[in-house]
Amino acid sequence: MTHDSTAVSVHSPKVVQGQVTRLLDEFVKDTAGVTHALLVTREGLKQASVSHMEDEWADKVAAAFSGVASLAHGTKGPTDKTMPASQVIIERPDTLFLMTEAGTGSAFNDTGETVSTILVVLARPDANLGAVGYAAGHLVQRFAPFMTTPVRTRDGQDAGVE
Repeated sequence: MTHDSTAVSVHSPKVVQGQVTRLLDEFVKDTAGVTHALLVTREGLKQASVSHMEDEWADKVAAAFSGVASLAHGTKGPTDKTMPASQVIIERPDTLFLMTEAGTGSAFNDTGETVSTILVVLARPDANLGAVGYAAGHLVQRFAPFMTTPVRTRDGQDAGVE
């Protein structure tokens, strides 16, 4: 599924960040068990986070999950192939972390440079992980006006961004 991000190029990065923050806030409010969510670059830079998340903590989570995404991407599977992970789940006694690909976009910066992003969701340990993952997938679809999502082939490899 490919989305054209040119429709949002007329908006400033600050406006786009505000719109994505609103989507993240709605997601947290409407998804049972979810406490926080943020959109980050693969390089570890926070693009947007829920409005009640402290910036310093959001920056630390962004940096940590950049590393997690890198590890997941570089790990060979049972077929001895290195493939991108579409989702990563980390379970701790105090929270569940769900990381999923969120596409690429250029609407977050003034240079027009396209950046690859991931969505990081934090949920209570008793949250229904299936429901959270499903809702996260819908949230990524709502990012479509701001992102270009890579086309997936049958074997799970990205075919590239159109």
